[in-house]
Amino acid sequence: MNHSVAPRVTGLLSRIPRRVRGMLLALIAAASFTLLHTSVRYASKELHVFEITFFRYFFALLFLLPGIAKSRFGILKTSNLHLHLIRSVLLMLSMWSLFTALSITPLAQVTALSFIAPIFGTIMAILILKERSTLSRWLAVLFGFIGMLVVLRPGIIEITRGPLLAVFGALMWGLSTLVIKMMARTESSSTQVTYMAVIVAPLTFIGAWFVWEWPTWHVLPALIFMAFIATVGQFAYTKSFMLADATALMPLDFTRMLWASLLGYLLFGEIPGLWTWAGGTIIFCSAAYITLREAKSGMPAAAEAVN
Repeated sequence: MNHSVAPRVTGLLSRIPRRVRGMLLALIAAASFTLLHTSVRYASKELHVFEITFFRYFFALLFLLPGIAKSRFGILKTSNLHLHLIRSVLLMLSMWSLFTALSITPLAQVTALSFIAPIFGTIMAILILKERSTLSRWLAVLFGFIGMLVVLRPGIIEITRGPLLAVFGALMWGLSTLVIKMMARTESSSTQVTYMAVIVAPLTFIGAWFVWEWPTWHVLPALIFMAFIATVGQFAYTKSFMLADATALMPLDFTRMLWASLLGYLLFGEIPGLWTWAGGTIIFCSAAYITLREAKSGMPAAAEAVN
């Protein structure tokens, strides 16, 4: 009886159109990344963000070990080790900044500012990779920065450390997507995700060592869940772009803002203001436009969200 369950489930999934399956995976990814951010906020009440970042990638590496063993380490074959190293350092800086921001800033505000990462990536792609720059791309970048100013409101309210760290984390993430673009034609998504954990885990342990405290039993499940849900989100997001086009997927990424607002309110009593919603919407629309334009023009887009 049990042996017939898996084929039935597989059969049911195969009947769902590829585009719809991709959209469902994109929704799963958006929810997963928000749950990751929520777990970081919870764990930060007890542990330093350096330690949280280490556990995020350490447990993720444990989840990936069966796949590494199954491939007989073939998944680690690469001719771009230097690029993996550069990307890992950028990710480490991004995670340290983002996780610190999450520990002291409302979830919805961090989420709104994280949408600017693809815009930073676009600027760097034009300047470093010499990608074609058009007026529409630069206008989208401009509107993205206007959205960021709407969220931050410099000169109207005091800009605290949290939002600035969220922006810096988005900048580092945008730079890391530049490296992903450079590897897109030679490295599989599985290899990139695996190397991310293999390199970042020991790198982040260096910082964690100086602030080390053994996690208590009530926060340990949150750390394990954090790594698990991040891995699920990473693969779901990557797989979604294999099943559906960016036109269908990009609007769904905005559900991260909805989840962040809901969980922030239910768990931490946070109510996002109108300025956060307005600025986040402007930033998201600008980033979505850039991503869709890249997809239509055949440019290699980095199918990865800030997590």
